[in-house]
Amino acid sequence: MSPIQDPRFSKAYKRETLQQDRDAGERAARMEYIKPTVMLLLGGGGVMGYLLSSGGVGPFEMSGVGSALLYVLVISIELIVGVAGLWAASAIWLGGMGPLGLGILRLAGIYAMTDMIALFLGELAFVGLLIQLVCYVAMLAWLFDLDPADSIFLAILTFVLKIGAGFALGAILAGVL
Repeated sequence: MSPIQDPRFSKAYKRETLQQDRDAGERAARMEYIKPTVMLLLGGGGVMGYLLSSGGVGPFEMSGVGSALLYVLVISIELIVGVAGLWAASAIWLGGMGPLGLGILRLAGIYAMTDMIALFLGELAFVGLLIQLVCYVAMLAWLFDLDPADSIFLAILTFVLKIGAGFALGAILAGVL
């Protein structure tokens, strides 16, 4: 078959192939949003369900709804601080975290899942914290596609920022600061 008769050399075939490639790229990009969204829904839903059913956790004596609203406030502030740390780490040595919205969604999903792990393993004290950190490093490596050394360093940075923001907010709400 000569190139003139071969359909692979026609303009229509090239347009169709290009469109198929674009569609495949868009599907792959949409799939990147599914994993952190599921993590956010599962982790956040687990924490919210626990807080609403148990009537709260921690030093604040409040209703379940008050505890749930406080959790939303705390995780929002932790997420802002964590994204700032993630952005700084990306600018310094990681080389980018992808689209900002996807990075925020990934970090929110990771925070929600680690909060759920911390809530259910809270009775184990130090061992529970180690399990939470290992899960945190693994989720960072998985969602951000990092090698182990980068994920450990990023986990330490964002975890310290997350815990620091939580303690600062708790101190402000308790009237200490």
